[in-house]
Amino acid sequence: MMRKTMLLTASLCVLALFAGATAPAVAQGPLMGLYYNEVEKDGRVYVFNTPERYKSFMASGEIGTAVTLVGRAEGGKTLVAENETAIDLYLFKHDLPGYDRASPKPYAPPFDIAWKDGKTTLKGKNFQLGISNRVQVRFTSEDLDANSSTSKPERDSFRLRRMKMKFDGWVYSKDLTYEFQANFADSANILEDANLNYDFTKGKKAAMLKFGQFKVPFGRQELTSSGSQQFVDRATVSNTFARGRDIGVQLWGTPMGSKIDWRVGVFNGNGRTVSRNDNDDLQLNARLMWQPFGDVKYSESDFEASDKFLFAIAADYEANTREVAASGATAAHQNEQTITGFDVAAKYQGFSLYGELFQRENDRTQNLSDFDDEGLVVQAGYFVIPKKFEVALRWAEFDPNADRDDDVRSETGVAFNYFWNKHGHKLQADYREIEDEARNATDKEIRVQYQVIF
Repeated sequence: MMRKTMLLTASLCVLALFAGATAPAVAQGPLMGLYYNEVEKDGRVYVFNTPERYKSFMASGEIGTAVTLVGRAEGGKTLVAENETAIDLYLFKHDLPGYDRASPKPYAPPFDIAWKDGKTTLKGKNFQLGISNRVQVRFTSEDLDANSSTSKPERDSFRLRRMKMKFDGWVYSKDLTYEFQANFADSANILEDANLNYDFTKGKKAAMLKFGQFKVPFGRQELTSSGSQQFVDRATVSNTFARGRDIGVQLWGTPMGSKIDWRVGVFNGNGRTVSRNDNDDLQLNARLMWQPFGDVKYSESDFEASDKFLFAIAADYEANTREVAASGATAAHQNEQTITGFDVAAKYQGFSLYGELFQRENDRTQNLSDFDDEGLVVQAGYFVIPKKFEVALRWAEFDPNADRDDDVRSETGVAFNYFWNKHGHKLQADYREIEDEARNATDKEIRVQYQVIF
């Protein structure tokens, strides 16, 4: 025992000399870990590592905050220590087994964070948040026909076509999802999407309710994000018949492993961010799609590039009564429009095909004549270098009045795409000719666009 006591004393002296040599000159008073004392009282052994706590205990009989180990002192007594250092010194002095400290629990962050394909995802116990941004910078060179309505037949311009920020995910329950998207390049109408969606089938997505502002279920190319197009932008025919976002409510689902996609909704019918309807007629939309061989994603180009043939066919319906303002000799009136649409899409080993047909009936008041208009677009693409370099072709035609034969407008074009990371990082270039029989004019256009999603 004497040898142990001498060894302990020598060790403490060495530590004191080392601490004194390295401590700042202004340090005064006892140093933590260089003091030790023990007191046996009421069948317990009290050990101290600082003289202040020892003196306080001797004066009041209270040790305050301490570490208690039942049966660890000599003779099976309870050991009460000022801190864990005092425990170590006691066990060393009395040649007792070491003190096994409880392993600290590993740090559990409040949420997980991951990044993939330009999207940052935060996931916690009661939420998931996805954040992404999309930038499209475009250069356009126009060679307009002499018969065009503009006085400047040639124009070159740069444009920030889109600058979007998107938040999506779920909150409180995975069945309650949300979506928010703003386009800062459109300063007059920034808000694009703001909606909530609830899945009544607990993750099966067979029957869901969506409400807020979002794209109405009409037109495959319109439902495909502007960031996932083969050409620099959508076909003129698609923009004419499928007007995109509106405010309303939609029942929908993708049962049978997404082989069926059904959607029915009612909307104001005045477009996005217009909070009031201009009459008492709501716009009705419906869409039914069949995908017998699997999900043909709303994304142009065949990045799946598998040996499995993918095919989808769909039908659309829209009915709405629109208020039309007076224009020239045409009086203000109501136009009761009914639009039907049909589209197909196929993908196989780097080849992709898309086609869409629109037919619209226009029944007008104020004794104005009724008329029908229609449109068609066909588009195909192929990866010359798999998932890297793609060539695409497009042909579209719009007949603004089926009763006339001299007013057809057509669009033909070719596109070249280079991808670094699918649609998330790509460079696009296309050439189009827009022919208008009514004006006897053919406008030519070259567009180059760089896109990055981050």
